[in-house]
Amino acid sequence: MRRRGRSAKVGGRQWGLKQMLAGAALAGLLLGTAGCTGGEPLTEQTGQPTTQVIAPQPFQTQDPEKPLGDGEILYEEGVSPLRKEQEEVIHTYMTRAYACMGRLEEPDFSDLFTDETQALASQSAIALQIGTRTLIDGIDYTLTGYHYTLSCMQTGEVEDGAVEVGAIETIVQNFTQLPGVDSERSGNFHHFVLEQVGGAWYIRSHMQYDTLYGQLLEDSETDWRDGDLTAQYIEAMPGYLEQIQAAQEEREGQLGQASPLPQADHPYDRQAALEYADAYAMDRNGAWTDYSAVGGNCQNYVSQCLLAGGIPMDVSGGAVWKWYGSTPSNSPRAEGRSTSWTGVGSFRTYAADNTGFGLAAQVDAPYYSGQPGDLIQMGTEGVWRHAVIIRDLVCDEQGNTVDYLINSNTNDMKNFPASL
Repeated sequence: MRRRGRSAKVGGRQWGLKQMLAGAALAGLLLGTAGCTGGEPLTEQTGQPTTQVIAPQPFQTQDPEKPLGDGEILYEEGVSPLRKEQEEVIHTYMTRAYACMGRLEEPDFSDLFTDETQALASQSAIALQIGTRTLIDGIDYTLTGYHYTLSCMQTGEVEDGAVEVGAIETIVQNFTQLPGVDSERSGNFHHFVLEQVGGAWYIRSHMQYDTLYGQLLEDSETDWRDGDLTAQYIEAMPGYLEQIQAAQEEREGQLGQASPLPQADHPYDRQAALEYADAYAMDRNGAWTDYSAVGGNCQNYVSQCLLAGGIPMDVSGGAVWKWYGSTPSNSPRAEGRSTSWTGVGSFRTYAADNTGFGLAAQVDAPYYSGQPGDLIQMGTEGVWRHAVIIRDLVCDEQGNTVDYLINSNTNDMKNFPASL
């Protein structure tokens, strides 16, 4: 499946938004809000945030002897801590992984694993991430620093004496391209099995949940504990990276394309939306149901951001967008939640079809025409899986947008490059 990239915008007797399709590892859609109709449409948008344009930085040669960052292992309440030497092998793996990603060097984990295929799978996963960090010519996504935290949810000994570890990773990365910016990401799941050989501890197996692994898991129609997808991952990675590269080339064909915002009577307050986006990218607003564990909270989060930016809930006409409680309801009444509030594909349909009161959006705007406060939907054509809000622009030396910094929920991300 080819990953695509386009955008979309909003206006009407409505509050406006612009929508664009992304296409990196996934495809995308951007929404740019304008306003709500009811009088003379606005020709200029107000409430625009101060755009932080991230200028390109000179490429720097990293000192291979200097550590780029560090990390820590924490334990949730009631979880038994690992022994020091068990923690050390995990720290060695994580440090080497980020050193290789940070310097864009192929990793070698062969000395850390007791199983060659498992080592190759982990090397493939890092190679995939390096591939995404070199997608855009002239953009330097090497690292100047990082700090990871592994929060262990489970540790325990299995029958043969090996030790099982389940952990959630939170990582802050500092990219050479983005001086002074902390790019945060949380919610990455790791599963390690450690075993002792000759008095030393090694990694028997390691699984990190990424987009490729998620696809393979979905295709296998099995639980991750019930099947070993290691060999399939190694085999599938090169083709998957080629798809990502083809999607990037397709998006680059839209460089320089402009698209006017839809007209609307009431402006979208982008700054207010972004302030909300910053407050709850790595957290949750307790006033709302959190859907992270039941399909993802990404569209729920984006909908809340739009509401904070002045886009009103819409219960008029055939297209509705609302959240008055967790009970599903697509009725044109102020009750329950519409599928468009929490579902990425349903929101896309609402943004494209709505007329009269409510959101005015342009769907499928050129990918690089987005502004802070616009949205990107990610997926493949017809299957939209993820929604994010644009926080800032990453521009080349000529001032052209070549990437975005985005905020999202599930995985939680703040100031994170969209292409990664």
